[in-house]
Amino acid sequence: MNPYLTFLETVPESILFNVQDLKLNIESSSCNKEIEGLLARTVLLGGKRLRPLLMHLVGSMFRLEVGAVDPYAKAVELVHAASLSHDDVIDNATQRRGEPSINIEGSNKMAILAGDYLLADVIVNLSNRGNLPLLSEMAQVIQDLAEGEWLQDDAAKNHKYTCELIERIALKKTASVMTYCCLAPAILANAPAELQGLARDFGKHLGLAFQLMDDTLDLSDGSKKDVLLDLKNGVVNSVIFEWLLLNPPIHEKYKNGESLEALWDGHEIENAINLVQERAFGHLVQAKSSLDKMVEDLMVFDPVGVEKAKIPLEKILFYLGRREF
Repeated sequence: MNPYLTFLETVPESILFNVQDLKLNIESSSCNKEIEGLLARTVLLGGKRLRPLLMHLVGSMFRLEVGAVDPYAKAVELVHAASLSHDDVIDNATQRRGEPSINIEGSNKMAILAGDYLLADVIVNLSNRGNLPLLSEMAQVIQDLAEGEWLQDDAAKNHKYTCELIERIALKKTASVMTYCCLAPAILANAPAELQGLARDFGKHLGLAFQLMDDTLDLSDGSKKDVLLDLKNGVVNSVIFEWLLLNPPIHEKYKNGESLEALWDGHEIENAINLVQERAFGHLVQAKSSLDKMVEDLMVFDPVGVEKAKIPLEKILFYLGRREF
């Protein structure tokens, strides 16, 4: 059976229906209808909505009402959509989820402005809610997204990549958002600092694993992403970096200025993919450890509820890793 469908079967119906019906409209009454329409046809269209779903699932562990989590679940999905809007321009994308990307549907300028508007809308709405720690954490996420993109672009231009740099980019661009999804419910529940730390660690390692697995998809012809898009754009993701390390002569030519696309031959790519998948699984094991500690601490408040709430979170880990722990 499809692992994603197996995961969905463990999600409480109240959460599943709520996330599916999540209204990703822009709340500002002054928003230009053209901006709203462009976003609705592109980056706000479809998707698994894994991020708001993740936030609601963690929220259920902390015994939060769905309505209390909703505004922050929406905010994180809008920030994710804004990053997609910007990424499609930076990556010269042509498709997203099998449909024309926002830069194709509109233009580069419209895509950038639409993404900026989404980010501003999120900050305004979170400011109005008055929860300063959650506003501060979201502002940090937005800063991390921009810094991660800058680091990636700089490395692509200079051909200077290391394992540490690639992980730092993943922390900024992907894990920062996943971390917010897991940390926000703990902050909303006024959880002790130790529990907030565990929620943060869970999100971080989940996000790193998610990015590593996503990098392997970029090398798959069955992916709905533009095949080998990173390669064409000169961006070295974790799989391509491992491929370079497995081919020292090619790596040397790359460091001396030759383009990835010209050097690409696919030799040893399966070994590179396997190495990255193993690294992803290592992060999933660390995420599972943080989740287990959270469950242990929360069991004293609601043993039955917490035990039930942890099941779909464990299934997310299985879905990403495609194997048991």
